[in-house]
Amino acid sequence: MTFVRDMGEAYRSHITMVRGRALRILGVEAAAQDVAQETFMKLLEYRRKGISEDNTAAFLYRAATNLALNRLRDAKRRQELLEEQASHTSPSASDPTDRPALRRILGLVGREEAEIAIYYYVDGMEQEEIAELLQMERRTVGRRLERFCAKAQKLLGLSTENHSND
Repeated sequence: MTFVRDMGEAYRSHITMVRGRALRILGVEAAAQDVAQETFMKLLEYRRKGISEDNTAAFLYRAATNLALNRLRDAKRRQELLEEQASHTSPSASDPTDRPALRRILGLVGREEAEIAIYYYVDGMEQEEIAELLQMERRTVGRRLERFCAKAQKLLGLSTENHSND
């Protein structure tokens, strides 16, 4: 009975945070709700294996981030994002937080780069905070962000020469 009670408490305490996290990444309420449910299923699976997470909120936050990234990589969703982007004006090279453009790019780059970019551009975390969260060197985070920006410029058809002449 304690197991069920613990899961219920985790859900009540963290569902708003998890759903909000997914919504910030995906931008679609229904998809965010699906990711939230999948996130709690991950926690359930984790606990059923007898593994105890050190920090439930951190576990759920990271799981929601990863599940949302998986959604962005889904071929059908990627196509929807490309069509949505095509209906908007071209993103500005000076605005890396242009949400439709960012979502498009996140679905096309590697998982680690996408995760770091979300923490940096969406959450506004500092590189040091990201490094601590992901247990890596700050320099590694910086290099991955640089690589993400280079890929983003290429994917959006922006040359680095044009960008530097602004």
